[in-house]
Amino acid sequence: MSLQKKLTKYEITKIIGGRALQLSFGAFPLVEPRQDDTAFTIARRELSLGVLPVIVRRHLPDGTVVDIPLKEALREERVAV
Repeated sequence: MSLQKKLTKYEITKIIGGRALQLSFGAFPLVEPRQDDTAFTIARRELSLGVLPVIVRRHLPDGTVVDIPLKEALREERVAV
């Protein structure tokens, strides 16, 4: 079985939502904020640029666990957010 390393829409949503929550609680942005940016737009830009140090953990049906670094997943296909 070949493992697809492309991020699912659910993984993208979870990453953006979690990062936006961190930013709203005062975390330092990893990209230069623009004047009209919100925590959500900053989080989307951070994901699309691949600057987040995130590892996606997938639990497969056979019981195994696979960790995929975000940079590797983004290399497979550019995420349009």
